[in-house]
Amino acid sequence: MRRVAREFELGTRQGLVWTEPKRFPWIVVLLPALVGLPVLWLGLSAAVEGQQSHGAWYYGLPLLILGTAIVAAAGYFLFLALTRRQAQVWVGHYQHGIVREVAGHAPEAYSWDEIDGIRRSSTKVTNGITSVTTHELWVRPREGAEITVTDAYKGVARFIDELDKTFTRVRLPQDRDRLKAGERVDFFGAHLDPAGVGYLDHRLGWREVDRVTVKQGRLEIHRHGDGKPWARLPVEMVENLSVFLALAARMRQEAAGKRPQPDDPA
Repeated sequence: MRRVAREFELGTRQGLVWTEPKRFPWIVVLLPALVGLPVLWLGLSAAVEGQQSHGAWYYGLPLLILGTAIVAAAGYFLFLALTRRQAQVWVGHYQHGIVREVAGHAPEAYSWDEIDGIRRSSTKVTNGITSVTTHELWVRPREGAEITVTDAYKGVARFIDELDKTFTRVRLPQDRDRLKAGERVDFFGAHLDPAGVGYLDHRLGWREVDRVTVKQGRLEIHRHGDGKPWARLPVEMVENLSVFLALAARMRQEAAGKRPQPDDPA
């Protein structure tokens, strides 16, 4: 991973997450095998003895069926163990890009300019007594397979936050300049342009936008005078959410005749 990062001039590493594949519980293979083989042997012995003594081999049929079923179960679990092994995966966040390495394969490296967008999701799950927050990140390269990071990776929450901040610093000036040039900027499930904000075929002018917020895992766009959100989208449907929010705030301020604050990231 370090060698590839140097080759692609991605700078120093800012964060690293990795999976720890669970070891297959071989007891589910060994136990049926240790039980099934003796039962199968007893069934065969009973069948042979019955055939020799009474001409009725089927005396051992129940044991044969039981032993065969147990051995077949052991064989099935062995098949799962050999075909569904989880490869360990590492994902590194660098100053100028990201690297993913799957055990046994060559690492993949992408600079920020080679990435079309990122999506992230944090979902709080509660059972009334305890609550757990799940995290997920999707990185979509321009070419290549999407990189997904979930809670199966160690240290995922901080990793996602830091990567989002870095990517936002890179992408925000680019998308801001595109808006200034009159272009439409797409964010997967939503889009911005100099005249307004929209999703699918729906569009709302900037003078009509009251506020744009994120609440309970959803992006909410409110129109002046409406009690309910004009649009409500799951955050995982919006790429580069931090960029979207910063640009939307700036465009709304400009439409209202307000000067953006000096600390406005846009």
